[in-house]
Amino acid sequence: MRPDQTARRIPSAPNGSVRSRYRQTVNSIPAFRAEATKFTIVGGINFILTFVIFFALFKMLHLNYLIALSASWAIGMLFSYALNFTWVFKPEEKLQFKSHLPKYFFANLVSLLLNLMTLRWLVSLSGYDPFWVQCALIPPIVVFNFSTAKFWSLRSSKVNTHC
Repeated sequence: MRPDQTARRIPSAPNGSVRSRYRQTVNSIPAFRAEATKFTIVGGINFILTFVIFFALFKMLHLNYLIALSASWAIGMLFSYALNFTWVFKPEEKLQFKSHLPKYFFANLVSLLLNLMTLRWLVSLSGYDPFWVQCALIPPIVVFNFSTAKFWSLRSSKVNTHC
């Protein structure tokens, strides 16, 4: 390096900051990949579970479709929370509802609302079949849900110091 050049050093970020969490994630790509794979598996199982529950409530028990959807969504939310907490992200030793569930619920509610608004906007803008538009929206929704769970709602309360 020439004398007039100075090495740019990026100051280390305080533990728990977004930069610190990003650095930890990038430094642990295999762990990140494992979490993403497990998260996708949980999502697939949750899809099947909520579909079966919706079908049973709506077609077999003849409940109103909105009640059937709400019930299946709530059961699926609790199921995916428990599995993402205990198997995917493991933010604490034991499953906890008080500290993480409200954030998880809020993040998923925001995801649902963003999905609804985007779906409506794209369908009205393009005139395409809502089914296919929703299929195209699934990848960004999954990325949003994974990101909010990993970096916010299911983030460990313990500070990770091995960056």
